[in-house]
Amino acid sequence: MSETEFNPTISSTAGIRRRQRTTRRHSLEQIEGDGSPRVILLEGDEMVIGRAPGAQIRLTSKSVSRQHAIVRLHGTDCVLLDNDSRSGVFLNGVKVHSAVLRDGDAIQVEDNEFIYSEG
Repeated sequence: MSETEFNPTISSTAGIRRRQRTTRRHSLEQIEGDGSPRVILLEGDEMVIGRAPGAQIRLTSKSVSRQHAIVRLHGTDCVLLDNDSRSGVFLNGVKVHSAVLRDGDAIQVEDNEFIYSEG
């Protein structure tokens, strides 16, 4: 076969289109701890989890720090951040400092447990 008959190089360029994610309603379902069961819609850019009077997700347990953790909406993602609490935050049973949440993740703050949902 001659060089002119077979050319493995494709000369045309393929266009890449990026599909934009749609905005979803993020929520936490509290399944363990004082106040459960309840569903908390995650609205606004940032919500504090803790026992401080100003915390958006208020927990009553004395073992929970006043501002234990933060849930931050970042674009279409939802990020969980430990706010330097004494006992930490657990995601699916693993202690984390920060993590992007995925649908169905289990979050534990002391004796309180939540299930994260991308609705």
